[in-house]
Amino acid sequence: MIEKFSISRDDAIYECFPDVCMITSGRLVLTYRESDGHSAAEYTHLVRRTSDDLGATWSDKLYIVRSEVEGGVLFKWNCPRVSQLADGRVIILCDGYDVPPGESGSQYDSKTFLWTSADDGASFTGPVETPVCGIVPDKIIELASGRLLLASHVRDDDLGVYRQMVHISDDGAATWSAPITVCCTHHYQSCEGGMVQLPGGEVVCYMRDNSRTGIPGPKCISHDEGEDWIGPFDTMMDGLHRPAVGMTRDGEVLVLYRFMPGGPFAKNFFAYKESVESALEPLRGKQTGIIAPLDHDRHPQSDSSYSGWVHLPDGRFFAVNYIKDDAPMAQIRGYYFTVDEF
Repeated sequence: MIEKFSISRDDAIYECFPDVCMITSGRLVLTYRESDGHSAAEYTHLVRRTSDDLGATWSDKLYIVRSEVEGGVLFKWNCPRVSQLADGRVIILCDGYDVPPGESGSQYDSKTFLWTSADDGASFTGPVETPVCGIVPDKIIELASGRLLLASHVRDDDLGVYRQMVHISDDGAATWSAPITVCCTHHYQSCEGGMVQLPGGEVVCYMRDNSRTGIPGPKCISHDEGEDWIGPFDTMMDGLHRPAVGMTRDGEVLVLYRFMPGGPFAKNFFAYKESVESALEPLRGKQTGIIAPLDHDRHPQSDSSYSGWVHLPDGRFFAVNYIKDDAPMAQIRGYYFTVDEF
């Protein structure tokens, strides 16, 4: 059974784009955005909260940063993410850019900013601007070697398609490489990549297809820690938007995502689970993943399913999602579920 509950709902605020991580102390650290709407024209604030009981209750919200329109221009904080590195640092990141020009302008002008906590998420310092360009970054992925990967994307106006990219840091996020192309092809509108390292060292990047035609979302695979990529290959996830990707405690890949086949926007929140062998399989017909529905947005102007998740020590999954559903503005909803859903 899927247990659903509201983590935060304020009918005067558009609460959206959440992410969560579990740190070594067992604390959950949650971040999300407050704004006046999905696109945001008047303000964007980034929030952080913590839970010490596996997501059942949450601290009061604290603001990481606030931004309001000044002189007709809003510096827009877009999509925050959170993760913990092996050295204990908890890092919240977010892309930011001026509106206007916003997403219709040069997305290379958007930069990713970092906030860092050395006290289990109790306090954060920042922001620190990075050279990581593009929008809708993934959380920082730390490989077994210590290398860090940070994915983002831009729209390549010369080609008329999206370009999924990754940036590499080999010095603990002090510096970052120039963008490396993961996927850029006319067959897909590949963007919003979510990355995971498999036990054998391979890195898989699952991506949104932004054509809104319901075709399978693509994946690319790297065998050299993000420097070179093969693919793209079809996945079993049709209409894939905003994959939130990770490894489960029992060694499988789990992807939470928005199902967007076309038609009404962002109605369904899905989970996809597959084996390592399936994740590495280039042929869709030989993949063995299983899809489970987690939620449905009944609002006539639905909007949902940028998410994050953790695998709890008791075996349950805990997920966070934004969804309109029964609220006039978007709310932050929590979920508990188990592998039985698959």
